[in-house]
Amino acid sequence: MKKRLLSIIFALTVMASLIPTNFVYAELPEGIPSTVEAATIEKIDVKTDESGMPYFELEAKFPQSFMDLSEKCPGGGYTWIDYYWKIDNGSWEYLSGGTTDCLFGESYGNAVAGKENTYRITGIYPEDEGDAQKIVIKDHIYTIKIKLSYAYNNGDGPINFIYSSFSNEFPIGSGSFYKNISDWAKPELQNAYDLGLIPDILVGADMTKPITREEFCELAVLLYEKTTGKESVPASPNPFKDTTNPRILKAFKLGITTGTSSTTFSPNVLINREQCSAMLFRAIKAIKPDGNFSIVGIKDFPDQKNISAWAVEAAKYMSKAGIITGDNNGNFMPKAITSAQKAKGYGMATREQAIAMCMRTYKNIPSLP
Repeated sequence: MKKRLLSIIFALTVMASLIPTNFVYAELPEGIPSTVEAATIEKIDVKTDESGMPYFELEAKFPQSFMDLSEKCPGGGYTWIDYYWKIDNGSWEYLSGGTTDCLFGESYGNAVAGKENTYRITGIYPEDEGDAQKIVIKDHIYTIKIKLSYAYNNGDGPINFIYSSFSNEFPIGSGSFYKNISDWAKPELQNAYDLGLIPDILVGADMTKPITREEFCELAVLLYEKTTGKESVPASPNPFKDTTNPRILKAFKLGITTGTSSTTFSPNVLINREQCSAMLFRAIKAIKPDGNFSIVGIKDFPDQKNISAWAVEAAKYMSKAGIITGDNNGNFMPKAITSAQKAKGYGMATREQAIAMCMRTYKNIPSLP
């Protein structure tokens, strides 16, 4: 039944595409915007229907302006979603499309609890009937993106579509959120991925490699927003000449990070364990501004002489909170001291370590004083 409905929707889409849409009105009908904001895909799962056919289920967050369009339908129009996908490194292909009529209504039960304007989109079958069972997630990476639009006409005129830009590109499948990973990190990273705590910039990355300043800012801001349920705001005006990444600007405004100078951020610079712990410590302070951050009674690390003075409080608090652990001898391993250590990348914070620390923070926040 779902397949037939999608076939009908696809046919309607093709028919609509044959209708001239390049007619420009001198003025848009009242209430119809000149642009549509883009959606954000936050999660994708693979489900199986009652006949055993696999399909994708998306969680997508829609801008309030699009929600308003869907509710008010100015000019007698309707809101529409188009889906695109690619397999591995192949070309993008049109997947399907449909109206939002059965998506936003409360009675349909698609709203994701606790997430504003976020809905589950089900029944997205990426193959023709008979071939759908070829979706083998463990063998391929499937990447999906969506585009929103508003369709309307002006009296007896042609159908016109006002499109958004594409959403983020969201992959799923084997290696969908990592290329390489240590065995110890797999459970925590899988949990982080399932909870939506891994930002797009780290999806598909080699998790054993050191993390950059930009990547950690994205991770910390996502942790803040997921934990508090609040949307943070980027710093404005942008003080940096070498980045426009909104999550870096959010981290700067939240006090999670600073620049490497008054005008530079150095997004691609790698960070070590003491820098990582200090930034995460500031993120926790932003999440729990009234928390108890005392480190009284916390014993020194055996290698504390190697920890920079500005990072000692953060390192000890992270140890107290069970977020960062040392080696088998209790050493914190804050950074490389000797040339040989620097050559081996000693003390650097890897992506998997950073994600695991954020996962532990997310889990431990409710019990932190």
